[in-house]
Amino acid sequence: MKVLHFVPHLSTGSPNALAVELAYALQAFGETSIVAAPNRELLTPVINEKFKFIRFNKGNLAGRWSKVMRLRSIIRSQRVDIVQAYGYEAVAIATRACSGLSNEQRPKLVGSLSTYPRYSDDIDYSRLLSCDAISIIHTNLRNFLKNIQPSLIKSWIIPYGVNELQYYPGYMPSADEFYQLRANYPQLGGRFVICLPAPIGEPWCTQDVIPILSILHSQDIPAHALLVGTTRFAEPDYLKSLRREIRAAGLEQHITRMNPPEDLRGVLCAADAVMCLTAKPTTYSAPALQALALGRPTVGYGHGAVQDYLEAMQPMGVLPVGDPDSAADILSQWYSAPPDPPEEIPYPYKLSDTAKKYHELYTNLTQAS
Repeated sequence: MKVLHFVPHLSTGSPNALAVELAYALQAFGETSIVAAPNRELLTPVINEKFKFIRFNKGNLAGRWSKVMRLRSIIRSQRVDIVQAYGYEAVAIATRACSGLSNEQRPKLVGSLSTYPRYSDDIDYSRLLSCDAISIIHTNLRNFLKNIQPSLIKSWIIPYGVNELQYYPGYMPSADEFYQLRANYPQLGGRFVICLPAPIGEPWCTQDVIPILSILHSQDIPAHALLVGTTRFAEPDYLKSLRREIRAAGLEQHITRMNPPEDLRGVLCAADAVMCLTAKPTTYSAPALQALALGRPTVGYGHGAVQDYLEAMQPMGVLPVGDPDSAADILSQWYSAPPDPPEEIPYPYKLSDTAKKYHELYTNLTQAS
């Protein structure tokens, strides 16, 4: 079976980046995968494994109709059995591309949804219903969408799993990687390092680091917060307010920010604890899942995907939403007695679990025709 993964928006850390990992993992189930995406940077690990990539650079395509014609041409030339379209725009393009094909040429179409629509009125739900199947990353997202379009209750729920060949309990970075991190950030030495791997901004509760550190310091715990994230999503006024509050709390020397590295494993392993705090529930959190898969002590506000991961792998890390005092309390306990890491990554949070579920979906679609 040949599967075309169509990803008009592909970036590190986004749910759509699963297309790359999934396309590779499906090979274990006998699938031949192709990725049509605008850039190849994320494909480097799998290109070396003779992974097929087709450049789909939306920047050179004026208007949606040009994208439809480009995708239709790819489907015809590759003669694929399945097209998996990642995201609402991808589904809109793919349904139009497939509608112009003959029955013999038309592949089965899977719409893969991982994020809430930015503007519900802009989503053409008739296009979603034109898909042969819809996969949705999380039950919260499906419940949101079915309130608008009840038929979507019949969609498949397929969580995105972590690549267990890269993220697993007991993984250790190289000595050189640890040395480089210590050399670049000597202020972390001898400290209880709490990592917050998320963009800086209000949705990711960056400001909650201040009361957490203040409480830990009041207990003579030498805590240091490592903020691993970009500031480009934060409002300027928010950044000014955050800096002002940090200075007022006397924490300037106890907080370090670094840009997120391409490979987060070394940073996560260098931390004594990881925090995944969001003001609203998310459908997917790569840092939370990766930290837990690596066996790192992790806390998070109890909603969305983060709650699911924690309940499956580290239940004591589930916190009341918006309660930094509870985070400080559990972190102070872990300073003296770190929790035991999970022995393995449970179902359905391994990449192989995700690939198996999609293989079942593809098989159902092709056998039904």
